[in-house]
Amino acid sequence: MRASVFVSYAISVLTVDLEVLRRTLIPSDKEVIQALIDDLPEILASSWVGGGWSLSPDASVSVAAAADLERDHSTQLLGLHAEMVVSDLSDHDVVRDLLTRVEREREGLIQLRGQLEERLRTIQDAVRARYASGAASVDDWLT
Repeated sequence: MRASVFVSYAISVLTVDLEVLRRTLIPSDKEVIQALIDDLPEILASSWVGGGWSLSPDASVSVAAAADLERDHSTQLLGLHAEMVVSDLSDHDVVRDLLTRVEREREGLIQLRGQLEERLRTIQDAVRARYASGAASVDDWLT
């Protein structure tokens, strides 16, 4: 579950990054950074896709996992985000390169999240089957 939250959070960050990068390629009479600052509320509102911002019963797990990601795993899952933050977004060649790499990274993480979710479903099904067959009982948790 925590791995799935880590990956979902990274997907969300990269989704926002993609929108930021795409907007830097749109011709504008404003300076790139000022345009991004002006558009940031709308970018966040329209691009964030979840992962750590849940109000579900497992919200504390999601929030804790997102905090762990930032503290312990950010260099692995968010290294490309860190690179983007310090890049020259007014250089279209740099932006196009980052755009390609962020899209590729995000797609890979989406596939990984699918695999993790499938594994979680398999585990949940196995636990349900054990309880349904009587091989496990609620009393097992109390001993």
